[in-house]
Amino acid sequence: MTSDTPHKWRSRLINALVCVLGGAFMALAFPPYDLGNLVWVGLIPLLCVLWNGRRGFRRGFVYGWLYAMGWYCVSFWWIHNVGYVFRIPLPVFLGIAFLPLMTVYACLVGLWGGLANTLLRPRLEPVPDTADIPRPERKAQVWSSWVTRDMGSTLRCAIGCGAAWVCVEWLRANGTLGFSWNSMGMALYNGLSLVQWAEFVGTAALSFIPTAAAVILWCAARRTWLQYRATGRGNRPWDFLGLIVILFLMFTGGLALSKLYSPTVMMQRKDVLQLPVMGVQLNLDQIERIEDGPTPRLYGEFLRATRQAFSDVQKDTFRKAVENPDLAFTQQLPVWVVWPESALGCPIHLDVEKEELIADPRTTGIFFGKEGLPMVRQQVRELGGQDFVLFTGVDQYRWLRDKERGYLYPRGMYNSMAIIPGDFDSITTASKQHLMPFGEYLPFVEHMEWLGKLYTELTGTQVGDGIHPGKGDEPVTVAIPGTNETVGVIPAICYEDTVGRLLTKYVRKGPQVIVNISNDGWFRDSCCGEQQARNAAFRCIELRRPMVRAANMGYTCAIAPNGAFLDILQKADGSPHLPGHSYAVLPVDKNQGYTLYALLGDWAVVVCAILVLLTSLPVAFRKK
Repeated sequence: MTSDTPHKWRSRLINALVCVLGGAFMALAFPPYDLGNLVWVGLIPLLCVLWNGRRGFRRGFVYGWLYAMGWYCVSFWWIHNVGYVFRIPLPVFLGIAFLPLMTVYACLVGLWGGLANTLLRPRLEPVPDTADIPRPERKAQVWSSWVTRDMGSTLRCAIGCGAAWVCVEWLRANGTLGFSWNSMGMALYNGLSLVQWAEFVGTAALSFIPTAAAVILWCAARRTWLQYRATGRGNRPWDFLGLIVILFLMFTGGLALSKLYSPTVMMQRKDVLQLPVMGVQLNLDQIERIEDGPTPRLYGEFLRATRQAFSDVQKDTFRKAVENPDLAFTQQLPVWVVWPESALGCPIHLDVEKEELIADPRTTGIFFGKEGLPMVRQQVRELGGQDFVLFTGVDQYRWLRDKERGYLYPRGMYNSMAIIPGDFDSITTASKQHLMPFGEYLPFVEHMEWLGKLYTELTGTQVGDGIHPGKGDEPVTVAIPGTNETVGVIPAICYEDTVGRLLTKYVRKGPQVIVNISNDGWFRDSCCGEQQARNAAFRCIELRRPMVRAANMGYTCAIAPNGAFLDILQKADGSPHLPGHSYAVLPVDKNQGYTLYALLGDWAVVVCAILVLLTSLPVAFRKK
């Protein structure tokens, strides 16, 4: 062992600690901490470690992986709540689920670190030796040449690293274990300016901005410091100044876009529908729901909560009119009511061939009995409201009829959204297409049966319970009671409101609203609901459609086409975990067309992949 071995290990340990703490520092840019401005400097600790040491892919991969583990383990700590639902001890759940999952996701950032420390690494030339150059003009010329080369290297590195980060985040969001939450671009949400460009490039591509900015900031600071230390004079960091100008232009343009799609501006237009909507939340975590079992009691609780919500909306309108007699108030009771995923205590059964409900005393009486929805409809009429359309989550069993033998046999179980019109004479359903890994299906289980058996032994349940993915890309046409207008509904069940490429399939020209039903009760009173709602706001920006969403726990809210929250069910301290309702009037553009993202999808990611190749080629050829 050489004498400098302890020093090397001490240096490696310090670097590893800097990366882990730097990743935890980046996690503070997202809910529940929401210190979004940290995203501009969050990569600096990792860059300092990578570019103040030797070049090498393995070294970059390890430090990038450590950085991501610090980030993801802090940002996604709420996942451990699933262990409580299945009564799995925390150490066991961390070992078999949480840490392995974070390890896989962190490998993608490790890939970025490997590229940033090899093909995408800046040249980092040492300062020129001008001691033997006699004339000051020649010294200035040498330093100018050095600065110019360094800025060229910085520009190549910034473009390459920014594009590579977009690619690895896209892979994280679209792989078998796809998880799109808390991409770096989402930290730009505060202010609603820069995020408006997601309409054109998508949310994933927004990560290019803070990544490239961090690279330019690090390189410009290094360049200026080295020259100042050697000559006592700095230089003009034109690359950094150019970045400021570009960000200012994007910020100004984003403000204009945010104002264009703001509810205040849209409501003044004649071609915009005003759609009063309401989301209802009972605030039940999954443990409470499992203990209750499949029972109609839950349905009765939602009915009572809905009746109370209508009464509260009417009282609130009257109170505002009394407090502000100079303002004109028009009473608009909700015409769409949204209940969360799996809101009904009993499943529904559908004859696939006839596309109609199969008579079941438990569900038929619930839907159409005198003590069910018709009674609530009558009470709403007495308050002066219109008939309302109900959106609710439901477990749907589909049955296929055997024509020869004359009986039904099961076709599959689906996690569905049921849409019940104002007259309650029919039910339209849309089924979840993007199933939750480890919750509704087990990845690779068809090739590894032992994995399914191990999961069943550890959790005491069969993963997914036979849930099938839905199909189709047609929006559901839903009427607005009291008018002759209809609106296309883009259904999003559970975390489908975080999957941009899925919702783009439903986009059509004309009035449309995204309706999301979620069951965040699996994660109890954690920040999961807030992170998901923030993610959902980007779907509204990408498609320029408003959204109404209801959750069992978490964020029951309404979101405008510019991503602003119109109303959130929350306490005075900002906590969203309480029973109640959210109410808002959504602006729905009757002539809304296609956004660039809706037309072309993740085209910007393809461009970023090409940029990674182009910026890597000079280094690759130079090595040869």
